[in-house]
Amino acid sequence: MSDPVSTTLSDASAESLSRRSFLTYLLGLAGALGAAGLLFPIARYAYPVKRVEVQPKVRVAAASALTPLGEAVVFDYQDASAVLILLEDSTPKAFYLACTHFGCLVKWRPEEKDFYCPCHAGIFAPDGTVVSGPPPSPLVELKVVVEGDDLFVEGTVG
Repeated sequence: MSDPVSTTLSDASAESLSRRSFLTYLLGLAGALGAAGLLFPIARYAYPVKRVEVQPKVRVAAASALTPLGEAVVFDYQDASAVLILLEDSTPKAFYLACTHFGCLVKWRPEEKDFYCPCHAGIFAPDGTVVSGPPPSPLVELKVVVEGDDLFVEGTVG
């Protein structure tokens, strides 16, 4: 006959061994999930996924309503302010109004024939290039599509 005390002790040691194994597996799983959580953003940064998004085509204005280097048409494109002007040779140009320095909104000044950023006195030419001030790059240009007398904007240039 077996001793009831020894049976209870052997059951307890088997039970504690399975608990220990369970906790070891649980700790290992938590460590693996933590490591994956740290490594995933690094891998995502190193290997970005390029997604092709269809840019919406939006009618902005009629070409006959604009004059070269005259008043600008301000509109929203993809939840951002943008502007459409005609250059001296009647070529339509559209730009996002965000300054490339700190993102302040630039203003078209028809009298001076330039875009002016009030934050740090940045000045852009009618073609979006930097004339003076701290902006590091030209304004972001939007693709203008001419269909008859209608001017549409569809995505960015470049």
